[in-house]
Amino acid sequence: MSHEHVPQSATVYTPPALAVAMVAAARGKPGALWLDPCVGDGAFVAQMAVHGVQAAQISAIDIAPGPGAVDNLARTVRETDFLEWAAEHRAAVDHVVMNPPYTALSRVQGKLLDRALHVRMSDGRSLPFKANYWAAFLLTAIDCLREGGSLVAVLPAAWDFAKYARKVRETVERAFGEVIVVRCASPLFPKVQEGVVVVVAFRRGAKSCTNRRVEVAGLTETIAALEQIAMGKVPHGTSTMRAFAQPPLALRRLDEIVLIHIGAVTGDAGYFLLNEDERRKWQLPQSALRPTLSRSKHLVSAAIGSKEWADLRDKGARVWMFWPTNSALRHRAVRAYLKHGREGGCNLAAHKIAKRDPWHRTPLPGRVDGFMSGMSKRLPFLALRDMRGLTASNTLYVVRFKKRVTEAEKATLGVLLLTSSVRRELARHARVYADGLLKFEPSDLGGVRVPVVGARKDAVRVLRQATAVLLAGHEAEASAMADAWVDGSATSIANEPASFRRQPSHETARPRPRRPHPLVPG
Repeated sequence: MSHEHVPQSATVYTPPALAVAMVAAARGKPGALWLDPCVGDGAFVAQMAVHGVQAAQISAIDIAPGPGAVDNLARTVRETDFLEWAAEHRAAVDHVVMNPPYTALSRVQGKLLDRALHVRMSDGRSLPFKANYWAAFLLTAIDCLREGGSLVAVLPAAWDFAKYARKVRETVERAFGEVIVVRCASPLFPKVQEGVVVVVAFRRGAKSCTNRRVEVAGLTETIAALEQIAMGKVPHGTSTMRAFAQPPLALRRLDEIVLIHIGAVTGDAGYFLLNEDERRKWQLPQSALRPTLSRSKHLVSAAIGSKEWADLRDKGARVWMFWPTNSALRHRAVRAYLKHGREGGCNLAAHKIAKRDPWHRTPLPGRVDGFMSGMSKRLPFLALRDMRGLTASNTLYVVRFKKRVTEAEKATLGVLLLTSSVRRELARHARVYADGLLKFEPSDLGGVRVPVVGARKDAVRVLRQATAVLLAGHEAEASAMADAWVDGSATSIANEPASFRRQPSHETARPRPRRPHPLVPG
């Protein structure tokens, strides 16, 4: 339960007649999921119920205490900031109808301000301090929408003239296939002494946007325009506007580019995974071991090479996996360690161990191009493998490109996974645990969509730098670097790298000569 608050002056309640028209304008579908991120007195929720939407289909959030008169008509959560709620929930709704708080961010304090300033626009930048709270709500609500979804929001006239609002408008146009702005010249709220706009947006995730605008005099005309929109008609006096946004980049699912699998399942990590002191204690030769990453915190850079692995080893990390080759089985120390395992040092009854032959040889993943974390307090990123023979235990995921690719193409994918749009989608896929851990299944990661851009040599440098910033705890800055790189490297599908394009099944990639990994100096 939050004890945070926003200024009371930020709260303006929606006239009932306007609420009726706005809910209708969303063009709700049977069985769809709805969201009101700032429910207030419940004017929108009441109208959703009138349209036959069940309480289980509506999420209603408000930071103000309750209960409200219509809280029972939705899954209502009060005394909770919507931005916080959206970050913690895998919200995926079909329709958003909203009247967000109107107040300058300069009047917002504490965690509310911090969360608002981390909301990002289409250029990857955070909202500026001079922005308004409504912009943070609007952008976050868009991220909660499923593909094909719609949004209806009543906003202050600053939508048209505020300097920061230009990028907000651009973000909306990038997100939807159709945007209609109804501008009412006269005030609709006692506390807002200027006109308002009602933004109606359809087809979330479309590849191009039609931008329309209609000017009206007052509430009656605003409602009439919304009623026309609800029926799929273009209101009288509507003009088509020039779009601010460039056509959005094509997207591809991550599992179309790479395979993501769980790392090696030892069956008994206490026996099979060792640190350097344990290796020395048993005098195990390196021929009986495989260099291994066994913790998410072992992903310490954009590429894990011999130096990074050795640093982990020297710090006492469990970076050895007992995996004796046939020749190593003749070694006295190896035989002693196997005897230790048979005499209670290893859980031989464990299912994974009991069913494999020989029991002491853990099945390893095939070719490994990189690593990702499946459970961490940080959203996943791609750490490329740059050490021969390096593998991972099942606490990590191993990544393999489906087609032979260059190091620049590998690095390109790593940068794409750091972009703000992909980070937002990753956050929606996360399974959040009480202690703040974020859990991802391989299918969760595989379903994430990444932009289609052409590989450039500087991707290696950008990945190295952005990952270092990320690992230093500055995720927003890392995403801004990735976004800026993508904006400068955007390509059409026709220019997509051949290795990232879907190929006919009878084609095979031509082998390329191996070269040193450019992420490692020297």
